[in-house]
Amino acid sequence: MNLLQFRIARMTLCVAVVATLGSGGPRAGADEAPTPESDLRLASRMDAPKADRIDAAKRLLATAVPDAEAGVRAASLLLRDDAATAAALLRKSLDAEMIPADTLDLARSTARAALSKETDPVRRASLAAFALGTGLRGEEFQPALAQPDAPGVAEASAADSFNFPWTVPGVAEAWKAHRVVADRLDRASADDPAVARAAIDELVKDGAESLGLLRAVARQQATRTPPGRLPRRVRAIVVLGMIGDRAAVDDLIPCIVDLKDEGWARAAAVTALGDIGDPRVIPELCRVLFYLGDVHRPRDSWDYPGADNTDVPADRWDTVEYYAIDCAVADALLRLGVANAAEWLIRERLHPRSGRWRIRVLQDAVDAIRRAFPTAPRSYEPDAGLPSRAGAHAELLQWWRTGPRLAHPAGDSDEGVAAATKRIVDTIGGKGVMELQIAKRAATLIGSPMLPAVLEALATSKRKIQRAELVLVMGTLGDRRAVEPLLALTSDPVPAVRSNAMQALARFVGTDADPRLVGEAKDATNRIVARAIELLGDSEAAPRTTALQALAHARPRDDVRSALLAHTAASHPENDFGDYRDAERVVGLIQTGEGKDAVLARLTDPSVFVRRYMFELLRSVFEFEPDVFDPTPDPGTAACRPFDAPTLDRALADRRR
Repeated sequence: MNLLQFRIARMTLCVAVVATLGSGGPRAGADEAPTPESDLRLASRMDAPKADRIDAAKRLLATAVPDAEAGVRAASLLLRDDAATAAALLRKSLDAEMIPADTLDLARSTARAALSKETDPVRRASLAAFALGTGLRGEEFQPALAQPDAPGVAEASAADSFNFPWTVPGVAEAWKAHRVVADRLDRASADDPAVARAAIDELVKDGAESLGLLRAVARQQATRTPPGRLPRRVRAIVVLGMIGDRAAVDDLIPCIVDLKDEGWARAAAVTALGDIGDPRVIPELCRVLFYLGDVHRPRDSWDYPGADNTDVPADRWDTVEYYAIDCAVADALLRLGVANAAEWLIRERLHPRSGRWRIRVLQDAVDAIRRAFPTAPRSYEPDAGLPSRAGAHAELLQWWRTGPRLAHPAGDSDEGVAAATKRIVDTIGGKGVMELQIAKRAATLIGSPMLPAVLEALATSKRKIQRAELVLVMGTLGDRRAVEPLLALTSDPVPAVRSNAMQALARFVGTDADPRLVGEAKDATNRIVARAIELLGDSEAAPRTTALQALAHARPRDDVRSALLAHTAASHPENDFGDYRDAERVVGLIQTGEGKDAVLARLTDPSVFVRRYMFELLRSVFEFEPDVFDPTPDPGTAACRPFDAPTLDRALADRRR
């Protein structure tokens, strides 16, 4: 007996003994349901009937392998009975965890020994599929691959260690190309930057020749990326973005939407999608940005989120890996032409009050804005002190109010943009509250390109909730082309639609020169004010209230003052309720300059709902920043910071000027 035969015999004997001892005595009764543990023991038993062993292995393929190393050994023993099932079980075990070298050596020895004795070409092909799964590379397998339809080869095509793109004709040529690309991916994962960069450049240069293998390696795994293979997968994702072929989009989207996927792979996939430039991915990118439960987002913060929200201990939080995925998403959206992603970065990451973000998060946000807008202020330093960053943030906000434009904005005439906006619109008005909120925020972020899809849906939708929500969305798109259809919708038979239409129109009152808006609408302010005055006589309370709120956006004018006097809550009992009275106070203050104390008093009301309503009304009218006032703490408590009256005085002076 030679050494190879001895090792195979030793492996067979050891596994059989372990399986027998580990079985806990006699086999389970026929009435007991098999478990992954019992199936693994059964698949490893050479004395068990062949059919039972194969059935146990197939059940493992549909569930999980509880012990990956034992799974490799079981697959090796199963090789002589069913090479196709053995190859699949081997692959599933290898995906579960890193297997010790001696165990893999035994599996490889088994494969070589079986191949050396087998003469049937179909069976040799199945054995070769198993051999490839062990990581063996060698031209000795080329003849065996001449039967690509043999059992096991098809499975190996989707799951071998290099995700080999099998083809029926030209197997030898395909294998040679596979070897070239696989070697380059290995070098692209090297620690030496020069070696890695050269390999990446080679992969990008080949382009189409590399695409099939790169897509297979980058594609989301059925389980987590096997240990030791994540750098390889990330390099494949990066290269796909650099190649820029839109065929890879369907392989990259799953990498970003599955929160259980590795953060490194998700961040790389987001960047790659931005590089490819296909606007159809905008909804998926927006969802990453607005889904509050993203498992990787807490890592961007210095503050420990609590043991219930992360598996990282508190004492290791300072060294935790983080990926700045949100910043990467905003950067990708900017490259896809979604300009408002810059405002999201300014408000949600660069504002000192938004959180204690790690330095790289702030740096990525600044870099994304500066790449998209070369003229953006450059005073923000991520590692500067709080006063310096607060001043630089205020400068960025002021710059954003000037209406900067991207060099290549997304346009609603683009087929990809149209497809993306339609998908978002279809979500609005659905049953899921969370999905509705995400879709509405996504629509606001995309802005003007959303308008055609919204109008198309409004023309055909019969669902009252969807129509009411879509009408509200139109006011957030920053496009004056929405004024005409919104005016028409203020006559809709559904009160919620009329009310939301007037609420949306408030955004366009007195903004004829606002550089942030696009499109045109003739005499918008006068027409909106006239219609709001008419709605003060509506039969429903909601349209009357939103009409008065819209009038709060108007500068002092005679027709508004006359309408206010004609529809006071004091003279119209139907208007004697909180929201209407508060809107009346704000309109009266702007139109007459009187009643400031009454408005400020509402900001100290015992009810948090009253405080919040009044502040949100003032904020929408005067565009106050959210941090000007926090209505949440109870008045008189240490946490309560009173509203700054001079801030209101300055805003009133500007409005009444």
